[in-house]
Parts: sequence; C-alpha cells; structure tokens
Amino acid sequence: MTVKFITDIMNVEKKVFRILAETHTLIADKLFNRVYSEYGIRLNKKKLRWGSVAPDYLPYYKFKRHYLEESIGYISSEIVNLIYISRYVDFYNMKPFFKRFFSKRLGIISHYLCDFTTKPHAIRETCTNIEDLKSHIKYEKDLAKYSLKHEFKVLDIDNSLLYSNHFITMRQSVEQFVRFVVDKYLENEFSFENDLDYAMSLSFSICDFIFETIFIYSEEMELQFI
Repeated sequence: MTVKFITDIMNVEKKVFRILAETHTLIADKLFNRVYSEYGIRLNKKKLRWGSVAPDYLPYYKFKRHYLEESIGYISSEIVNLIYISRYVDFYNMKPFFKRFFSKRLGIISHYLCDFTTKPHAIRETCTNIEDLKSHIKYEKDLAKYSLKHEFKVLDIDNSLLYSNHFITMRQSVEQFVRFVVDKYLENEFSFENDLDYAMSLSFSICDFIFETIFIYSEEMELQFI
C-alpha cells in the first residue's frame, strides 16, 4: 500500500465514524427510553451512548469485525456474560459504578446488533479499498440524514426462539435468534426504513431478554430465602 492510499483511508474512516455515531447514538437514546418506560430503570445515558459508538473508535474492537459471521459468537457471549454478571443486581438500587458499566456494555451490544441489520454490513461491504469505503460513507451519511425524520416502528418480532428451546445453551439461543432476525431483515428490500426499524427492534428484543432473564435469576434468589 502507498502512503497516500493509507492516508486517504484514515481520512475517510474519520468521516465514517462521525457519521456512524449519529445513528448509533440515536438508537441508544431510544434504548434508554425503552428501558425506563418498560422497567422503570434509568440507565447512565452518557455511558450508554458512548458504548453505542465505542466499537468504531477503540482499537480493541477492530479485531471484532462488525459483520454477522465474524462476530455473532462474540456478541452472543457478551449478551450472556452481561446477564450472568448482573443476575443478582438490584437494578432499582444500582451502585453508580455498576450502572456505568452495565450501560456501556449494553451500548456496545446494541452497536453490533445495529450493524448486523444495516445494508453495508449485511452485504459485506468490507471497505478493503477506497471505493468501497466511499460507498460505505455515502450510505451511512444518507442513512443518518434520513434517521432524523424517520418515524421509528417497533417490529413484531417472534422472540420465542430466545425462550422456548431448553435443549441448547443460552448462548446458542441468542445466536439462533439473532440469525433468525437478520434473515428476516434480508428478506426485505434494502431501505433506510428497513435498516433503522430492524436495528432498533433487534436491540429492543435483546435488551428485553437481558432484563427479563436477570429478573428471573433475582426471583429465584429471593425464593431461596423464603
């Protein structure tokens, strides 16, 4: 690679990250409102927003590529690990440090789920050359602009795959469900509307699963002391 090519890639990447941040933080804000309206839990909004963009900025996540096949195992494990770590936490009396930690991790999970249901990632536009990267930027720029006027719709997603199969591990259930939703997403024509609604709805479904599973653990813990 020439020095000029590498410099061009780096300059374009900076633009991509700024554009991506706008859409990811918009979804994060909706996730914050969802958690509060459904569960009465107020997360750390600043950390949730930071988590939702961190994978595009922190070097560690460059090794966790934002494509389904490369990262579905990683993100499924992250979801299960967050449940396990949080299973006995009282979310209505959270310590500030844990609220920050949980909010950031939820934001990171949402980031990957949103990427899985966004056209450039779904069609594996891997940005290995400057033309692909420019195409990726244009799409994300137009998506961010469209998202400002878009009326988000929570899609009717069948969440039963997350709860019904007792013969596989929780991690396998999560992976199976995410793949199912992405397949449904790909059955539709590509559009900004489809990207945004699926990104938000998949994030909502996984968020609900995280909290509801944690609450089940908490109830079981309380029963032990009755």
